[in-house]
Amino acid sequence: MRRWWLTNQAIGLYVLLLAGGLFVYLWAQPWTHRVMRDGFLLGLMPLIGVGFMLLCGLGMLFDPLRREVPETLADARLGDVWLPPMMLVGVGLCFWAMSWLGFVLAAPVFLLAFMLWFGFRPVRLAVILSVAVPVVVFAFFTALGVRLPRGVLVGMF
Repeated sequence: MRRWWLTNQAIGLYVLLLAGGLFVYLWAQPWTHRVMRDGFLLGLMPLIGVGFMLLCGLGMLFDPLRREVPETLADARLGDVWLPPMMLVGVGLCFWAMSWLGFVLAAPVFLLAFMLWFGFRPVRLAVILSVAVPVVVFAFFTALGVRLPRGVLVGMF
């Protein structure tokens, strides 16, 4: 079979393995089984969500298109495996920077870097959006009463 690791069936197996690991992790956490005031478990919704991911992965193992390679993955190489971990590192750095610099200063750098990495063009529009989107998101959450990290700008607003 041609490049099985790119087929829908392989992707279903990846989803099953990752979601299965997440399900086991969640199940092992004590907070998952804590009963809330309304009688539901605190971890019920995350477990249900991961359960649906498991069902989707299982469905991909047996669906009629399981041997198909999605068009967008046809030119993928094994060397592309480093991309998702690098993305997670970038998100982690952004969260670390937010705790120190604040949301309004850290998010634009993160957004611009990822927009350019994913090929968003023109660059001028990427710069404008990377500044405007965090400001709008910050204003929206502030209006809702949700405090995002203010970092070094804590005295300004």
